[in-house]
Amino acid sequence: MKRLIIFFLLGCCAFSLLGALEIKEGRMRIVIDERSGRMAFYYLTDMTKNQYVPLLYDQESRTSYPTLVLDQRTYKLGESGDFRITVSSQADGAMIEYRSAFCIVRQRISFVSSTTSSLSDGVSMRFDIENVSEKDYSAGLRYLLDTWLGEKSGRHFTSPVTGTLQGESFLTGEFPERWMLSTGDNAAVSVLLDNPSTRPDRILFANWKRINDAPWLFDVNTTRGFTLLPYSINDSALALYYEPIPVRRGATRSITVVFGNESVSSLTNRVADTASQAASTFAALSESAPLDLRADLITVRDFIRAINTLLESGEEPAQDELDSLKAVLQRLETRKSSY
Repeated sequence: MKRLIIFFLLGCCAFSLLGALEIKEGRMRIVIDERSGRMAFYYLTDMTKNQYVPLLYDQESRTSYPTLVLDQRTYKLGESGDFRITVSSQADGAMIEYRSAFCIVRQRISFVSSTTSSLSDGVSMRFDIENVSEKDYSAGLRYLLDTWLGEKSGRHFTSPVTGTLQGESFLTGEFPERWMLSTGDNAAVSVLLDNPSTRPDRILFANWKRINDAPWLFDVNTTRGFTLLPYSINDSALALYYEPIPVRRGATRSITVVFGNESVSSLTNRVADTASQAASTFAALSESAPLDLRADLITVRDFIRAINTLLESGEEPAQDELDSLKAVLQRLETRKSSY
């Protein structure tokens, strides 16, 4: 009888592994459910012990997912019966295809390395939304990320500009944040909000169930926390919104989402835009406002990195790059008198 039980348990384990594609590179490991396209993301915190920490909630991987909106109708990709799902391994990662008679969404997953790491420590997901219908329509995307690392410490979401968010909130318009961090005991997940990510039109921070139950948006109440009784306590999540825009028949809209370990925030510091990004951050902070030392330190770090990158390139810097650097330096000089 015991032998039968053992064989039964082994069979259950084997069955649970069926339909899952696992890809690994550097410090990153991704497990993809081939039936739904939903994923679990893991970061290798201890190489000697082969110890991974989930960057997003992984007890139920279906809690992080994309929602497609076409002409005001929403589809939860991975659940909608209108789309057939195909998962395939690729040379640089994997691809999930959601195919219907009117739209094909190809989600291409690849690994990225931060500027401070020789190993992959993040993931890039490019969504190609192709209009295969006979008419034009508007297409948008919401990506819900079920964060959990910052829930225990209470540091649900932090950024150099906004500090720590303790409850329901949102960012929209010309917000200065370039990344958002959720920090745990042994790891942190950084979600990029600017290049190389596609800049979202809106970022929503709220209780996971509130976002999940809303087809698209809902009225934000900044007096609410991340608890929704009696369903969930201290359960935070963020959603990236890419508002619908016209997509002609036969055309494709592309959206890229990048996140990973805390270090991937350095990916926003490219040669072409590091100085101008820092300048725009200072512009968003009026000189009469209370001094945000963390924002100043980030800007100084980015300023130095931009100079080092230009020197290492061995090329003559463009005039607009020099102008941006001068503008940042002038603002740093002005802010220095306030310290």
